[in-house]
Amino acid sequence: MVHEETEYVGYDGKRMFMHLWRPSDNKPRALVVAVHGIGSHGGDMKRVGEFLAERGVAVFAPDMRGFGHFEGMKGHVMDFDEYNEDMCNIVMQIKDQYKNRLTFAYGHSLGGLHVIRYVVRYPNEIDGMMLSAPAVSETLDIGKATRLLGRVLSVLNVKWYMDNEVKFDCLTRNKEAIERHKQDDLRFDKVTPRFGIEALQARAEGFESAERIRVPVLMQQGGDDKLVSPEKNREFFDNIDIEDKTWRFYEGFYHELFEEPENERVLSDLYSWLDKRLVR
Repeated sequence: MVHEETEYVGYDGKRMFMHLWRPSDNKPRALVVAVHGIGSHGGDMKRVGEFLAERGVAVFAPDMRGFGHFEGMKGHVMDFDEYNEDMCNIVMQIKDQYKNRLTFAYGHSLGGLHVIRYVVRYPNEIDGMMLSAPAVSETLDIGKATRLLGRVLSVLNVKWYMDNEVKFDCLTRNKEAIERHKQDDLRFDKVTPRFGIEALQARAEGFESAERIRVPVLMQQGGDDKLVSPEKNREFFDNIDIEDKTWRFYEGFYHELFEEPENERVLSDLYSWLDKRLVR
């Protein structure tokens, strides 16, 4: 297994950082774009990337616009559709690098929402998607007054930051992972009002888009998730109107399934689903 640091070109021509984990022979059986959650970056996809690369799959993990190594304004986008267009460019780029490979998208949390919105917008570009606790629901108590203030500041495009309210001890029961998050200088756990309102709107649209999904789906969800609602996420899954869909539920698990103490089970389920769809 080999790890490389590379880059991708966004919809606006901006060059952005991306991790690549690939098999040592550089002949991957398939390609996966692994999309991180809010405040995070592509490096947090390391467990997923290494696990799949050791089994012959190339995993590309971009720093999404506004996070990680991004050189522009952190925690900010004017329009969440920018992520759709960045995803489109990433997929085209990796398909050009490795021709004639099945291509999948893996999205965790907000990254799952990005993947869902991309697949709905561009239904013929990838061969399936794998969702880890996608942000199509929420458990955070955001009051009406806060939402109203956010909308006003968003319209005015005010460039100050709000905390994203994500607490590390709510992400995983893995103490080592919690400490790693605390010490991670690349994390950026603040967003602008514009980003926050765009995220809320995208979440609502994402939840309602389930019936428009037309690619095979694996959805993994923890039972003790503190950030998204397991019940609402199950409802979203049930609303997906295709036969090739798989639900995996992990009782007692927190939000970051791939960081949980029992992550081997989660990653094995992920690979098993993927492996069944690859040409021998």
